[in-house]
Amino acid sequence: MAQPNGRRTTAPVTRAISVFSANSDEPTQTGTPPPAPQTKVPAHYKLPPTVPSPFAGTLDASLDAILEFAALHPQLRPATTTLLKDPERTTNWGEVLSTVLANPLNGRELLEEFLFLVTRTLIPEQIAQNRALLFRLHSVKRQLSVKIVLRYDMLREWTKRDSNQLIVMESKPPAKVPVPPPAPLQNLQYPNRRPLMLNMLPTLVQAPAEGYATKKLSDAMRHHATELDHHMLLTDEVVASWGTIRVLTAAAGAALQWQWLRENTETLAEMEVHGWEDLDMRADECEWVRDANKEKEGGKAK
Repeated sequence: MAQPNGRRTTAPVTRAISVFSANSDEPTQTGTPPPAPQTKVPAHYKLPPTVPSPFAGTLDASLDAILEFAALHPQLRPATTTLLKDPERTTNWGEVLSTVLANPLNGRELLEEFLFLVTRTLIPEQIAQNRALLFRLHSVKRQLSVKIVLRYDMLREWTKRDSNQLIVMESKPPAKVPVPPPAPLQNLQYPNRRPLMLNMLPTLVQAPAEGYATKKLSDAMRHHATELDHHMLLTDEVVASWGTIRVLTAAAGAALQWQWLRENTETLAEMEVHGWEDLDMRADECEWVRDANKEKEGGKAK
């Protein structure tokens, strides 16, 4: 299908290589067994959500947060200026953030602040925006596959239990009798740092108060666990225990993930303006749907 004038033609970003878990300053242990597979749904998925959500779910909310952060941390201007620009896939975030370490007084501290800006504010804001678009999309395209590559939870591989079952979180409306959510974890040493919300995911994934009109729509709005979930829940203590290069790697990876999520979400928004016409085709013919049959055919062709 020809793209209307002004439409985005860039291919979607999906299934990114892991950049969070690189322990660049720690020795590699040959033969170390992989982490044990998860056998049950993580406990933090079951926490009560915060109502109303503190996330507006707009790009403007993220850009405003970046501007406020830049005013507090002028030493990070090269990084915040890059965040404010339209995403560029050629951005070398490791290089951008390495300049921060030239500050002998608090370069490491600034990297941590940047990491938490991205994982506790920017990524959640764009997830909220992406989910709002998905709700409107699946309300109209009721037979559309949930494996549309522009989904926020398609940036990473879906996590499975040891039984090979996907770990998913149902999208449920808030309880009719309000349940107090856990208090955010404020670090008094860093009063300007956003506190960690242990119930971040239940808050982002909660359904409207009235629920969903159909089970099909409810299923489409389920959250699929990915590696990204863990990094939105990084504690101050865990990050403080890392070596500096690992913090740099995690911060660079988080910024890259946010840019990709932002770009994919903007593409979804453009599709909505044009009535979702880019999705008016079968799953095996649509470039925006990750179809198992297409993957098998691609594998045979290699």
